[in-house]
Amino acid sequence: MKKIIFIVIVAVVVVGSLKFLKEEKAKVANAQKPQEMLKSVKTVTTQQKTVSKRREFLAQLQASKSAYIASKFSATIKKIYVKENDIVKKGQLLISLDDSDIKTNLNSLKEKQRALKIDLLNAKKILDRNKKLLDIDAISKEAYDNSNVLYQNKLASYKGVDESIKQVQSQLKYLNIKAPFDAVVGSKLNDEGSLAISGKAILTLNSNDQKMIFSFVDGDEPIIIGQKVFMGNKLIGEIAKRYDDAKNSLLVAEVKPYKSLPFANKSYKTIEVQTGELKGCAIPTQAILNKKDKNYILVYSDGAFKTKEVDVKLQNDDEAIISECLEDKIAVASEAKLAMLPTLGRVILSKEGSDEK
Repeated sequence: MKKIIFIVIVAVVVVGSLKFLKEEKAKVANAQKPQEMLKSVKTVTTQQKTVSKRREFLAQLQASKSAYIASKFSATIKKIYVKENDIVKKGQLLISLDDSDIKTNLNSLKEKQRALKIDLLNAKKILDRNKKLLDIDAISKEAYDNSNVLYQNKLASYKGVDESIKQVQSQLKYLNIKAPFDAVVGSKLNDEGSLAISGKAILTLNSNDQKMIFSFVDGDEPIIIGQKVFMGNKLIGEIAKRYDDAKNSLLVAEVKPYKSLPFANKSYKTIEVQTGELKGCAIPTQAILNKKDKNYILVYSDGAFKTKEVDVKLQNDDEAIISECLEDKIAVASEAKLAMLPTLGRVILSKEGSDEK
């Protein structure tokens, strides 16, 4: 009986053990196998490109030459022959001033000159006669000297009036004011019938050719003569001058447009000055991780991202040129995400994350 009980107990234990092992084996079989991390990371490879770097400034568009057209003396404006935005040629008549007062003065001076001429001729005859009389001792030296003084006074008066006539005649020339150069009329500051005051502008003229002026602070990207200048992505001109005089403690440079710009004189426009350009192996700027004044990229190799130091030759907001061309995939992300990638171990890139353009 004891043997039978022992055999039964052993059988139960064996059956129970087999059942337990079977259940554990089933659990192991049904357990999920460890998987590598699936991660969406945008990647690129280096490309041969030309990358430029630009500095942005606010520049004022100006005429290369400007003039305030004014009268040299006060006179009534008789006629203005042009209006704002008219295109004028050098020597073209712009303004006529009233000449009646000047002509009256001129006529008066000429009448006075005629009278003085008669007096001068009479004084000359007396002087010549007295000279002959003096030669034969018919008059005293004092009488001769008196006639000579009279003649010199008459001559001085005549010359004085003659000089006044020339001055008035020159004023007549200034009554017709002409364009000093080819230009566009900027503003008309007086109307016909008003008084033109000496030195006060009646019109403003702006030359057809233009310049752009901007202020800047020198630094690691200096502004130098010959650099290309863009408005948007359009090349419009180049740096023509750097002024010696500062403005509000800032340096000043001049841009020479290649052709006339369709904007109002003295308007302000945003420009970009190209301070550098380089052709080489390009990557997005977002692929660069900055650490302790050094630059790194995250290269995908053997199923994981590894940090690689790179030498950045030129960089703008969008792209950078590095010294080495790579065929490996390079991660593009925020700096925080780039810094985290090496800690993830093995990574499987999702199709959505790959971008190898």
